[in-house]
Amino acid sequence: MDDIMIRLADKKTRILCAATASILLLFVLSTVYILHHLSGRLTEMKNHVAGIEKKTVDLERKQIEDRGHLVQLDRKFTVLSNSPALKEVETLPQRVNLLEKQMESIHVRQKITTVRSKPVHQKQYYEVKEGDTLYRVSRKYGLTIDELLQMNHLDEDDGLTAGQRLVVSR
Repeated sequence: MDDIMIRLADKKTRILCAATASILLLFVLSTVYILHHLSGRLTEMKNHVAGIEKKTVDLERKQIEDRGHLVQLDRKFTVLSNSPALKEVETLPQRVNLLEKQMESIHVRQKITTVRSKPVHQKQYYEVKEGDTLYRVSRKYGLTIDELLQMNHLDEDDGLTAGQRLVVSR
């Protein structure tokens, strides 16, 4: 009977050892799998962080460039804002309004005079004087700028020259 008990004890011990070894093997395999998986994730995270660092460096470099451009623009703006030309530009709207009012009164007087003094069927010419503009000539003869350009086969970009003859009758 002692023999049977020793065999049973040995069998129980072997089973217990085998179970412990299986559990230990399962634990080691699980740990290796988890570490392998975490190693892959760690590599992914390192690559992601490296990408973020590169983008950050690029953005900082761009920011430094942009600051330089802003400083240059600020200097140019300061020079421009202190220039006499800007003061002239600021008064332009009032001066243009005044000139338009003056042109309207001249336009009305010239239109009446022109209609009375020249027959409609004859072509009338105007010789351009120094300082004349398309606007002034068109208003003087009761025409739009487009009509004046069309009658004389000109473009808006064409400048007037002193002595040039323009057709001013329809």
